[in-house]
Amino acid sequence: MEDVDRPKVHELDTVTSVLDEIRKPCWQGLRDFDSLVARAQTNGRGQYRRSWDSSEGNLFAALRLPLEGPFLGTEAAVALGVLLAQALRAEGFFCLLKWPNDLVLVEEDGEARKVGGILLEEREGVLVAGIGINVLYAPDDDALRANHALKATCLARHDAGGLVKNIPAATLWKTLVIHLLSSYSHNYAPFDWHAPAQEFLLWRGRSVVLADGDERVEGILRGIGFKGELLLEAQGSLLSFLSGSIRLAG
Repeated sequence: MEDVDRPKVHELDTVTSVLDEIRKPCWQGLRDFDSLVARAQTNGRGQYRRSWDSSEGNLFAALRLPLEGPFLGTEAAVALGVLLAQALRAEGFFCLLKWPNDLVLVEEDGEARKVGGILLEEREGVLVAGIGINVLYAPDDDALRANHALKATCLARHDAGGLVKNIPAATLWKTLVIHLLSSYSHNYAPFDWHAPAQEFLLWRGRSVVLADGDERVEGILRGIGFKGELLLEAQGSLLSFLSGSIRLAG
């Protein structure tokens, strides 16, 4: 890929949040797949505006996405999760997806732990993704919100080659962006996010509980539909859900 065609990554120091920063007028000229990456955040946020641990040494990026293909519909978060999982796998981290927008690594003892998250925001026809990845540090178990579905981990715990310990998080992000753009535009064919989403899906074939507001449904996790919906075998049929969160049953 020629340098002129490479997405631009703008490195920042400390910001309130990369999602707030990327909405400022000075960044209106960003192209698709251009991004900001910050050294630290003072008010990072995740899904449902929950606070996101923003320890220095971890990765905090805001990525502009094209309003086309899978990023036009409800499948956008899952499709981006696939791209990021593929990028991390290319760097030696066997990443899985916890529907709808979490990145997961499995510890040596078999326990799945969250390593990153994705938050999509569209305003005035501009779609951006906030991406947080625990690179060097992960929140302690007692610092997580009550009733969390997964404990946290970081890339450094899975880094046998010492990659992330020896480079800044911003350098890692530049590498991940190249991987994800290459996957998205490979041979100029439409990006197939659906097949790898099935392969990467955490807890596929296991009994889970889906919570969406006051609704609770327990069933066998069968996969992800073409709109990014969760497919759950329950109540004698295959049910689909476009929102909610899941955890293992029992």
